[in-house]
Amino acid sequence: MELIDGLRQRKTYLSTVEVMSLLRVTRNTLCDWVRTGRITAVRRGNGYLFDPQILADWLEQRTTSRRQTTVVA
Repeated sequence: MELIDGLRQRKTYLSTVEVMSLLRVTRNTLCDWVRTGRITAVRRGNGYLFDPQILADWLEQRTTSRRQTTVVA
């Protein structure tokens, strides 16, 4: 939850490299997620910018879903 709280406090967009590091995914994976609509980003030049609030919401939704699945199973 520290990650989500930190994203919610952030006022500037995150770069592709920053999000790759936070989510521990490769550039190809992250770009595929954007292209398929799994995660929202703004195109800028050859890369993407990520709104920290939207990213926090996305992470929170994934965390909540996993917890509900674990508890139900």
